[in-house]
Amino acid sequence: MHINNLLIHLHNNIDAFTLKARHVDQIREALPEVRITIAANNSEFMDKLPEADCALVWVFKSEWYERATQLKTIFTPAAGRDWVAGDPAGQVKTFYGSFHGRIMRESLLSMMLYFNRNLQKSLHDQGQRVWGRLDYNECVGLFGQRVLIVGFGALGQSMAELLTAFGAKITGVKRTLGDAKGNTHVDRMITFDNIDEELPLSDHVVLLLPGGTDTDGIFTDRHFSMMKPGAYLYNLGRGNCYREEDLILALENGSLAGAGLDVFAEEPLPPSSPLWDRRNVLLTPHSSAISQEYIDLFIQEWLATINAANRNHA
Repeated sequence: MHINNLLIHLHNNIDAFTLKARHVDQIREALPEVRITIAANNSEFMDKLPEADCALVWVFKSEWYERATQLKTIFTPAAGRDWVAGDPAGQVKTFYGSFHGRIMRESLLSMMLYFNRNLQKSLHDQGQRVWGRLDYNECVGLFGQRVLIVGFGALGQSMAELLTAFGAKITGVKRTLGDAKGNTHVDRMITFDNIDEELPLSDHVVLLLPGGTDTDGIFTDRHFSMMKPGAYLYNLGRGNCYREEDLILALENGSLAGAGLDVFAEEPLPPSSPLWDRRNVLLTPHSSAISQEYIDLFIQEWLATINAANRNHA
């Protein structure tokens, strides 16, 4: 994958998602013969786009391809397909980051331990100066629990790797099982059509589904009603996969013990949402992938992809 002119536009309102000087130095050292342009803003990016044969971006709109006459590849640190449009002509290949699991699995683990170890009570007792040691008898360990991961791609596999290290039993859910063999961190693989078998057995249900019409409302009130009494739900994918009204009903009247939620149907979550006031809900503001190492991991993965492609064509 030979690169002559590299154009980079990785500004973001979240500082952890923004290119730093150390990243530029790393790229220049790895690719000393490549012409590298760091766009300071959208206007400069559009001015330089006709010269670029490779771009590192957060956003790329469909109409921009008309100016990108030399462009061959786009690399984006985004996990979802929300911000980079596909090339209408099919000439430019887009590579999405697959490193996010190393960060997001720690976010998931923190949510699970928050519920398993009753940390909500710990925070409350600390604020009230209460020594409530006798009230922790319901705490449980991950090593004796079953976790159902719905959406078992690279992200789900990374999470399974961490959770199996704690002794949890993992069931993965994929669209198809054609490429599901050989994963050493899963006890069972199923398709979504068979999820009814696992919901009554799972202590934790993790949703990692992408957005889009295919997943709109895919997890229904029937699925909530089938969950194991005392189970917990986590959503770190996209907020369209269930109706929040169904989730709230399950938390109020069903067997669902709690939920760890990072994504929502409407973001930011409106102040009027009843989810804010529920003591059995842990909310994070679509932040499960935010970490100081984010762009470092992206650059490492991107350079590894470039080097592997060049070796294969040598």
